[in-house]
Amino acid sequence: MAMTQQCIQKHYEGAWKANSDAAKHLRDITYSSPIEDAIVYPLYRQMIADLRIKATGGEVLDVGSGAGRWIRFFLENFSPKKLVGADYTAASVDLLNKWFPIGSAPQTDLSFRHVDITSPTLDLGQQFDLINIANVLFHIPEADLFNNAIANLKKHVKRDGMIVTTEYLPRAPIRTEWMLVRDRYHFEQVIKQAGLRIVAIKAYNIFANDPMGIEGPDHGPRGDFNKVRAMIKHLGATASNEQTTRFVITFLTEIEKALLNFCAEKIPDVEMPSQKLVFLAPA
Repeated sequence: MAMTQQCIQKHYEGAWKANSDAAKHLRDITYSSPIEDAIVYPLYRQMIADLRIKATGGEVLDVGSGAGRWIRFFLENFSPKKLVGADYTAASVDLLNKWFPIGSAPQTDLSFRHVDITSPTLDLGQQFDLINIANVLFHIPEADLFNNAIANLKKHVKRDGMIVTTEYLPRAPIRTEWMLVRDRYHFEQVIKQAGLRIVAIKAYNIFANDPMGIEGPDHGPRGDFNKVRAMIKHLGATASNEQTTRFVITFLTEIEKALLNFCAEKIPDVEMPSQKLVFLAPA
């Protein structure tokens, strides 16, 4: 049975608390793939530079902060004047306050808020130079709540600011238990109605993420991709020592880079069978 937004919220309330309670070090709450990180982080940094996004010295909002993956990214790579981490689960806010306490980022006004980006009455009291909303929008299956989220992003970004979201943008929608991956045409229509425009799309990770950029049944190309992903996970899980683990991660990262570079010469980023960084600005 496909989950609703409320079901997803309930799941993460438990997941983030368990994650935080079990952790003994900040690295223990990391949940992203090191292969994905090795590709998307440099790409994101480069795009921030190319598009002249005000991350250093700017005011940044991270929506759906979860266990703080992107909080770490911004603190380690930039010096925002202000960084607000927002999540719709109280457990995430508790986790963030525990692992990123006041004073842990001396150059940044760092705070965390319990926020529902889908609320029609949301008002954070300010606008931001950069709003990061990674792996969030496709976890909002209800159409009205999705529209509210897009409207709230537009409401809270500065006129010369940027919104960065992670999307798949297939030609046809894909519904799973956890996700409603909207097709690119519907996505473009909703953001246009909200007064936003797509500035850039950058694909990253062929096998290090779900193949939701490929529409069709699981016994087709999506199934083939999932077989490879399962084998990659098995390879990483069976590494015998830390040195072997580092080699496997480096090896698979280089495969991803080679595939991406080859495909980039022949296929538009929007057509890539991968997740994409999508950069949005006020129209």
